[in-house]
Amino acid sequence: MKAWKKVLSAAITGIMVLALAGCSSVKFEPTESSIFVKKDKTVVSAEMVSVDNSEFDTPRYDENEMKTFLETAVKEYNKEACGQDFAYAKDTKEALNISIEEFKVENKVAAARLNYASSEDYLKFNGTEDSGSVKDLIIGTVADGISSGLDFSGMVNADGSAAGVEEIQKNTKYSLVAITGPARMMVEGKVRYMSSGVTLADESTVVTSGDETVYIIFK
Repeated sequence: MKAWKKVLSAAITGIMVLALAGCSSVKFEPTESSIFVKKDKTVVSAEMVSVDNSEFDTPRYDENEMKTFLETAVKEYNKEACGQDFAYAKDTKEALNISIEEFKVENKVAAARLNYASSEDYLKFNGTEDSGSVKDLIIGTVADGISSGLDFSGMVNADGSAAGVEEIQKNTKYSLVAITGPARMMVEGKVRYMSSGVTLADESTVVTSGDETVYIIFK
């Protein structure tokens, strides 16, 4: 899978507009590579890169080859993880650890959208060793954080003001995400609290940087 990540990351040129709508009440329509964390603890990823062959003397990107490579990687992962040799959920009635939602090349941009049954599947498939990758991703609830000993000190409200620990702990059913590494992440709800240093892009989207573990709480 590392090879696929390199194909989809080597030519990133910044913001690339290509809407990928989701079926959630919160629309996941990224304009750049992002991940989407849902309340049911599943994850969706969108990878977008430039595939402009005019930059090379010999064409470097072939849409069919890229699609086949991705399908093969997903099939191999699912075969090992759940015994299902499929890349698309529509092809089987069994649950898949990873499924391809969409892959297309449009306006010289390749976009791959994948669904993951868990954050563990996302990490295993994409790898955590490369610089710039997400090192860890844990999805749970505030109650889970309390049980694990997280004290929530130093967190801020969505507006950047200091958040009270007792206030946060009262909201035990709110979703909690712990993420390590740089990412643009959308959540299925509104961000209520986050670690100091996390950038709020909009009410449902945050940007993380560095290799420190940070926390995002959403409702």
